[in-house]
Amino acid sequence: PDSFIVYLPKDVVSGDFYWVYEDKKGVSYFAVGDCTGHGVSGAFMSIIGQTLLNELVVNKGMTEVDEILMKMREYVIHYLGQKGEVGEARDGMDMALCRLDSKQNKLSFAGAYNSLYLVREGDLMELKGSRQPVGYLLGMDIPFDKEEIEIKKGDVLYLFSDGYADQFGGLKDKKFMFGKFKKLLLANADKPMREQQNILQKTMVEWIGDKEQIDDICVMGVRV
Repeated sequence: PDSFIVYLPKDVVSGDFYWVYEDKKGVSYFAVGDCTGHGVSGAFMSIIGQTLLNELVVNKGMTEVDEILMKMREYVIHYLGQKGEVGEARDGMDMALCRLDSKQNKLSFAGAYNSLYLVREGDLMELKGSRQPVGYLLGMDIPFDKEEIEIKKGDVLYLFSDGYADQFGGLKDKKFMFGKFKKLLLANADKPMREQQNILQKTMVEWIGDKEQIDDICVMGVRV
């Protein structure tokens, strides 16, 4: 309930997507995905990503975040017919996926390249995703890492694509960068979630100015 989404597609449709589900036991699952490309091609992959999450978590009842990413990768490779041939498209997606059991005060996280930021009592902790996509990777079948941590009341979680940090702008037309992104989140983490959403959107609009937005942008914030 205490959350926000900053969703700024580069085009009418987006290669970034967000997804949320709560099961019958009150356990929440949420994700931010960043698909190959943007516009129509990215949106096609976004549909695949959301469809697979619904199939695996909602319909089949999978609960382990690392196993969900593994199964998604298997399906993506199959659907796209990826065999590692020369010139073959390397379509896929990066993702941050969380499972939050508020009754047990337990958070499970797995990422495909994408990290999770957790802000607690003025400190920012980064849980890093595995260095591989949800998609074909040189024929290797490497498991995704899973992080499990105890959460505390007031913790704030941030999931995101790379679009915010990679956007060019400012007086010198430089990338925003993850360092500045972390400082922005940390400086505002104690504010109401709607106010944080407005600050993130306003900051990025001002940063871009009259320049072109180069990628889709998606940031999800969740206060435990």
